[in-house]
Amino acid sequence: MEITTESLENHQLRLTIGVDEERTQQAMHQAARQITKQVNIPGFRKGKAPYELVVQRFGEDTVRREAAEILVEAVYSEALKQEGIEPYAPAALDDIQLRPITFQFVVPLRPTVELGDYRAYRLDPPQATVPDQDVEQALEQIREQHAMLEQVERPAALDDGAVIDLAAHTAQGEEFLKGEGLRLLLDAASTDPAPGFAEAIVGMQAGDERTFTLTLPADFQREELRGQEAEFTVKMVEVYQNILPALDDDLARTAGNFDSLNALEAQVRQQLQQAVQGKADEQYTTQVLGAIVEQAQVEYPPVMLAEELDDMVKDYEQAVKRQARLSLEDYLRLQQKTRDDLRAELTPGAAARLRRALVLGEVIRLERLAVEEDEVGAAIEESSATWGIRADEVRASLNSDAGRSAVHNRLLSNKAVQRLVAIARGEAPELAPVEEAEEQGSGAAGEQGSGGAGEQGSGAAEEQETGSEGQEAGSEEAGSEQVEEG
Repeated sequence: MEITTESLENHQLRLTIGVDEERTQQAMHQAARQITKQVNIPGFRKGKAPYELVVQRFGEDTVRREAAEILVEAVYSEALKQEGIEPYAPAALDDIQLRPITFQFVVPLRPTVELGDYRAYRLDPPQATVPDQDVEQALEQIREQHAMLEQVERPAALDDGAVIDLAAHTAQGEEFLKGEGLRLLLDAASTDPAPGFAEAIVGMQAGDERTFTLTLPADFQREELRGQEAEFTVKMVEVYQNILPALDDDLARTAGNFDSLNALEAQVRQQLQQAVQGKADEQYTTQVLGAIVEQAQVEYPPVMLAEELDDMVKDYEQAVKRQARLSLEDYLRLQQKTRDDLRAELTPGAAARLRRALVLGEVIRLERLAVEEDEVGAAIEESSATWGIRADEVRASLNSDAGRSAVHNRLLSNKAVQRLVAIARGEAPELAPVEEAEEQGSGAAGEQGSGGAGEQGSGAAEEQETGSEGQEAGSEEAGSEQVEEG
């Protein structure tokens, strides 16, 4: 065989294989015998007509074409072995020439990831602080939560409570709201039932009636009325003053098991500190992962991105069925979109997700990270326990082969992210030499990681932010966000 290779863009290879004439003739004779077994040739039993007669009757090109079909798989496999090519997926047969028989394939190559000196990356960890103003605001919210309403004989003001009778009509006279004894807080920021409603009834006393016109909000519950003007008729029944308790030890004892206001304030500050620090740590993790992904050199074939897109479309479809109770086709029709439009919209996200997955897979391989079966079991128990009466159902789903694989990948991905954070902080353990790691049995972890750079790595990234419910849980959040955006 004569073999030539040519590197193509997008991590693909053009493989051209020319078959020598001797082997071609052998395949042509085999093809001729197959032809004679399938058709009747006068004067001969099936399979017994001479080669020359078959060529004369059906034409040499026909026999050569049949011979090419016989040869294609074998010569492709031989060429891969001879050239040391490891394809990611089946190649596409791009062209066949018959004289001489020559095959041209486009071969998708396995992805490659170069992280560079990722272990030299450093980023100062955040030290979040809580301003006194935030603590004061939180204490004020506690006061508001324990406020008392006292009926007063005066005109209503903003921040008062009110009991009203309400009727609302469209410009065409259709009544679309009616209620008696409705309780509400006169909050200037409220848009329920329409922006400006609270201000419109300020100054009314018990027994007063007032009619006014407002524009319904863009998120009004009845879609056909959104943005329309409506006439509201309000009768004030009662007015209540909002009385806030004093910010003192009594409030602390009322709000919780606190001996003093200082103890309540300390608890509030600690909770705010944990929340602020947690958010800062999340942003830090995102920044670290983003930096490592950004500096990496990642190459993969188009078929890999197509597979990632297939997964994202499947996630999207599941989310549509859960939330909108529609098929994907019906949902897209309502959005005036096609599947191609959807794939085009999802492509940037799929590319980013795939790139992140491949980087994490390489981190897993290089850092020789592994997840033990008892870790998977513990994670399954922890996840399923949060589902209450559905715990057994979720546990069974997670204990399936697919479920355990998803949990395993999520844990492995989390370990990779945690290792990158430790590296950025300068707290990561030194890696043992490869020989020593193999002696300690870490070679198996390395094997798992190498798979992660392709197949396992993709799953790890997908499961990085999973919920709890088996395979479906991993896709629910991403799909839900996409549907909401749609």
